[in-house]
Amino acid sequence: MKISIIIPAYNEEKTIKELLDKVISLNFSEGLEKEVIVINDCSNDNTPQILSTITSENYSIKVINNDVNLGKSRTVVKGILNSTGDYVVIQDADLEYDPNDLKIEYEYMILKGLDFVYGNRFNGNNKIVYKSFYLGNRLVSLASNILTYPRLRESIPDMEVCYKMVKGDIFRDIAKTMTAKTNFGFEPELTAKLARYKVNGKHLKFEVIPISYFPRTIEQGKKIRWVDGVKAIIEIIKYNLF
Repeated sequence: MKISIIIPAYNEEKTIKELLDKVISLNFSEGLEKEVIVINDCSNDNTPQILSTITSENYSIKVINNDVNLGKSRTVVKGILNSTGDYVVIQDADLEYDPNDLKIEYEYMILKGLDFVYGNRFNGNNKIVYKSFYLGNRLVSLASNILTYPRLRESIPDMEVCYKMVKGDIFRDIAKTMTAKTNFGFEPELTAKLARYKVNGKHLKFEVIPISYFPRTIEQGKKIRWVDGVKAIIEIIKYNLF
């Protein structure tokens, strides 16, 4: 068995080494192979040099360099399509998420025979830095749930969360069809397509679990802006209804 950890990176020189140290040190269940794929999205800071140094010391990390900046959505899809794991999960290159939560998601996948797991940052235990971002995330999640609930029969409280773990064959099959180009269009499109996806005529089995979250400030490099929420609403409608 193998788990693929997909890490999109754009100008993350301040955090990429520490993040990769944490990911590499993760100890999953005995016998589970770990595949770490970093996609450098044409960074113009020291991220490429840092990655080159790390990979020269640790050959278990695979780095893919985009020749031009593709944006987060297409970069993540590229990583998924290059994965070979039985399970695939997305990991941001910053330090907002705790990689130890990936072990919990994997345990849920195995224990309950799930097809995918979504993390939930809005579980009451995590700090809120920007109330506007929090409310925006809740709004886009609500909009997504209105359209996906009839198929999933369960709400996803944090649709935009990074930590989405999906069975590898399903994730790669969906990734082949994904067209989102905006930085935060990946999440609405993936969620809509997971809601429609069927195996042997049945919708996928999933659960949502609480995860830790340590939000960055804009000064620390947080990239999301209010306009991304507007784009997400448009993409939710697009990928669910058309």
